[in-house]
Amino acid sequence: MTEAAPDNETSIPWASLSAAIAAISVAGLGFGHSLPLFTYVLKSHGAADWVIGNNAAFGAIASLLGAPFYPRIIAKIGLKAFIVLSLLTMIIPYLFVFWAGDQLWMWYPLRFIFGAGGAGLFAASEIWINGIAPDKIRGKVIGVYGTMLALGFAAGPAILTATGYEGYLPWVVGAAVYGLAAVPLFFVRAPKAADEANDGSIFPPMLKSPVLFGAAAIFAGVESAMLIFLPILALELGYGVGIGALSVTVYGVGLLAAQIPVGQLADMFPARRVMGACAIAGAVLALFIPIVQSNLWALYAVLFVWGGAVGGIYTAGLVVIGNTFKGTALAVANTAFVFTYAAGAVLGPFSAGIDRSAAGANGLMFGLVVVLSAYAWAAWRSGRAAS
Repeated sequence: MTEAAPDNETSIPWASLSAAIAAISVAGLGFGHSLPLFTYVLKSHGAADWVIGNNAAFGAIASLLGAPFYPRIIAKIGLKAFIVLSLLTMIIPYLFVFWAGDQLWMWYPLRFIFGAGGAGLFAASEIWINGIAPDKIRGKVIGVYGTMLALGFAAGPAILTATGYEGYLPWVVGAAVYGLAAVPLFFVRAPKAADEANDGSIFPPMLKSPVLFGAAAIFAGVESAMLIFLPILALELGYGVGIGALSVTVYGVGLLAAQIPVGQLADMFPARRVMGACAIAGAVLALFIPIVQSNLWALYAVLFVWGGAVGGIYTAGLVVIGNTFKGTALAVANTAFVFTYAAGAVLGPFSAGIDRSAAGANGLMFGLVVVLSAYAWAAWRSGRAAS
């Protein structure tokens, strides 16, 4: 669907690459702002943990249903138009959530539409970026992309400290941020779409390489669970709303700081092995969170490193995608990666809500330890088989 990656750095369309990274980074700012806002507002309306988790999962279901059609739509209208359409699909329901208020049943269709737009935005942006990055520095490029996206996620919750959580202001600011994400794209030319992508199915590559595409699912499941329930954990520990938002920021900053180093490691060593190493580190650090959570600064330290480890699973996986698939196959594979991300985003909050309701916050953390450990073992075996 996209142009083949250039053979050398001098032929890379840096302006186009920078615009795509800037757009998704600004959108990341909106996501970092929106997820804690959704959680706090739902909680203020008396929603139980399982309701909060299910509502977030319901939004991700739209990604599962929509992703198989994204390559076909992109082939018809192009990457740039598809990204703008995705942003509009997010902004409209986002504003209506404020109007829905305590009518919680209305949050479900609105989160569904919002989730469809968000998945489309990520799919198209990663097709754009991965499609014009050369193999020899793909890890570095993906690392920059991950860093900028994480910067947006990390800064997003901090905006809430200025806007607060009540009234229309945080919703208007969030919608404006999503609108600004489209601006950089109007100054560059997008990679050209290929019509033959209409026949591409996202399912064969997923069935052939389940561990590779599982990287997106693991990352999404763990991260969405933490972004949703970490602010609530802070409240339960008596730290207050401000510390809850800051905890999410610390996690995001850790994810930000690790992206370029992880990307460079994926250029230097087998990227599948890097995926496994990040999963091992994530499992160990998840085990430490219940131990250190009574000490705020120790909790911050663990969250910082943990964010980098969990984010590294996705970054290394995206490098493998770009190195393995080219042209039309790359577009299909990138969309499949978004599909499995959506699957993780569905299962993560849903499972986390049930775990917390049944066994409290520590039950959630131990569940994450099991999931990350199992994936680390699978990724390490996959890396050995591929080497």
